Amino acid sequence: MSSNLYSVGLTGLLSSNARINTTGQNTTNVDTEGYSRQRTDTVSSPVGGVVIRDTSRLVDNFVSQQVRTDTAKHSYYDAYLSMISTSDNLLAEDSISLNTYLNNSFDALQAVNNDPTSSSLRGLAYSSLENLVQQYQVLSGIVSDQEGLIDEQLASSLDDLNAITSEISNLNKAILKNETFSISPANELRDQQELLAKKLSKYLDVSIQFNKDGLMTVQLANGQPLVMDKTTTELMIRPNALDPKKVDLSVSFGDYEVGLKTENLGGSLGGLIDYRTEFSVYADRTLGQHAISLADAMNTQNKKGIDANGEFGQNLFTLGKVQVYSSLENLHKAENISVKVADGQSSKVSKNTFELTRTDSDHFVIKTIDLNGKYVDQPVTFNPDNLVKDSHGYFNIAELGLDLSLADIEEIDGDDVFRFTPTEGAATSLSMFAKNGEALALGAPLVVNTSSDNLSDSRISLTSVTNTNSGTSAFSSDGSLYPSAPHQIYFTSPSSYVVRDASGVEIASVSNVTQYTKLLEQAGLAEEAGFEVSVSSKPKRGDEFTITTENLGVSDNFNGLALADLQTKGLVAGKATLMKAFSGFISYVGSKTAEVEGHADASKIVMDESVARRDRLSAVSLDEEAVNLLKYQQSYSASAQVVTAARTTFETLLGIMR
Repeated sequence: MSSNLYSVGLTGLLSSNARINTTGQNTTNVDTEGYSRQRTDTVSSPVGGVVIRDTSRLVDNFVSQQVRTDTAKHSYYDAYLSMISTSDNLLAEDSISLNTYLNNSFDALQAVNNDPTSSSLRGLAYSSLENLVQQYQVLSGIVSDQEGLIDEQLASSLDDLNAITSEISNLNKAILKNETFSISPANELRDQQELLAKKLSKYLDVSIQFNKDGLMTVQLANGQPLVMDKTTTELMIRPNALDPKKVDLSVSFGDYEVGLKTENLGGSLGGLIDYRTEFSVYADRTLGQHAISLADAMNTQNKKGIDANGEFGQNLFTLGKVQVYSSLENLHKAENISVKVADGQSSKVSKNTFELTRTDSDHFVIKTIDLNGKYVDQPVTFNPDNLVKDSHGYFNIAELGLDLSLADIEEIDGDDVFRFTPTEGAATSLSMFAKNGEALALGAPLVVNTSSDNLSDSRISLTSVTNTNSGTSAFSSDGSLYPSAPHQIYFTSPSSYVVRDASGVEIASVSNVTQYTKLLEQAGLAEEAGFEVSVSSKPKRGDEFTITTENLGVSDNFNGLALADLQTKGLVAGKATLMKAFSGFISYVGSKTAEVEGHADASKIVMDESVARRDRLSAVSLDEEAVNLLKYQQSYSASAQVVTAARTTFETLLGIMR
């Protein structure tokens, strides 16, 4: 009996000592990051005493996974917010607002219209347009600077992430070795691994699982592998030849690589990538669409007037070349494809990307890809041989508002894919084509006169100029009207008139006239003439009105008023004015920022609650450990008394035997 009593006391001593050691370990690591509270479990021995089973970590894998998921979600919104809030603060700043510069430019145009002969006012108008161009470049520079910052952060994050996954793999090896040659679990190593997994979740939303050997495997939330047992991996950025703005990722397992889907990555890495591929691309294309609308509208209008030198106006602005992308092996073929916005068709230009492929020996097709990467709208199919080309080899794709040139069609195969986005980088490439204020074509290209011999008080006026192209209008290349063009309108009665050419030959007649506006349109000549005229009231028989390009007024502001009036026209996508479109963009940025900020705040609360839930189970409580220490000390002392009693009993028995 004393032998059993001694064994009982001894196992009690060992059990209490083990629990005291565990309590000491917990207390010592109260501030150790990632440490999970440990507990030594025992069972009663059937032969008496107690048996120490093992010392385990108090963790709940479900709770730990929830902490990682919530951490990834908060990190995603926090990273996104850090970028978009900076953009919001900069873009919404009044001092750099595009609307301020648009107002200044159109105010300067209004001022020069008051005195088109003033070189100083022309110079001020030109300077305001220069400042406007520079502001487009400033705003697009903000977007591109953010992209550069993101690229740096992505590179740094990948270095940290790869170091973490490598360490997880190394810990798998160490854990396997430790637990193979020891009956004790590698608690501290597993704590380190759990901490690394939590740090990893700040970069990506990951799912942690354990194989049959208890080794940690890491997968992305969408199921793609990141760490497999003891295999060391490396996450890398891969360039996308068809879409350089897109960030592609792949994970290398040494002998092979696996491409990773960048959708729903979560974590700060996902937040940065989504900001770059979503908001940054949207902002760049929005500013680009805005710049294209301004340049095209003002260029088109300026060509309809006469500049300070008495010549037809030319472009005020120029846009950079639209980049055409293809796979690496087809880059030389992409050089044969040129794309530009068709003159006067900027209202049709969207923020979408277009994909050009060949369907057969004769036909090509252009598909539309929206900002979300999805194919939208009906494809445009065409045969280049059936389309009219201009002197530079461009043919018009009217549905898209684009001009396209294919230098070497035979070189393009059916498997080749080419992509281009007209609005991409357009704000950055916008520049002044005009050299000075003299290039502002403020005057009308023709003069209309009312004969002094007319019997009525009706007066003729130039209503509009729509086209001055020498190939498609009444204007010749030297600025004069073609002889066959309308030169005179003669009323044969108050309700009828004829239109005559330069030789007085009748080229059209109109009867039953009730309205005295758009006379050339009523005669069916407005489109081919490229201009329109009206009379102020009902004429009388014999009234004559002439149209000429001689003695153009140097102080005329007919086209200048039309240039200034572009401020109120729906130029952007054919709907919004320039100022309204930019204000809408700024409102979108503010709304998006507020939305992301709300998600960031909410995800922070959820994450903190998950961490608190984990801490209630796994974190060390000094109060609880103090109670345990006192309990196990008393247990140790009691077990020591049992051993003492066993020894005394044994000595007494020995004494009796003597």
